[in-house]
Amino acid sequence: MKKEDKETTLEIRFSNNVSAKHFAHWLCESGEQQYWEWMQCREEEEDGDITAIHFDYHNEDKTKDQSDPKRYHGFVSDNIIRTECGRKDKRNK
Repeated sequence: MKKEDKETTLEIRFSNNVSAKHFAHWLCESGEQQYWEWMQCREEEEDGDITAIHFDYHNEDKTKDQSDPKRYHGFVSDNIIRTECGRKDKRNK
């Protein structure tokens, strides 16, 4: 993968919706933690905001108040998991 400062998409195609939802639930429940363990090693060797530090599974509409139910959509309702990148070690390089 090229090192770039622009948004990019990584697409994984599943042969059916059930397997895709299982993957999304795994990522949400324990996959994130396994990924972050791996990224701790990568952050020791690489500079910059290389780690997805937040995963959005509900396509949050941040223009709406947190108490507004319309802020949140269903779990991976549009088959997109959005991320915010940064560093788990909190250092800026």
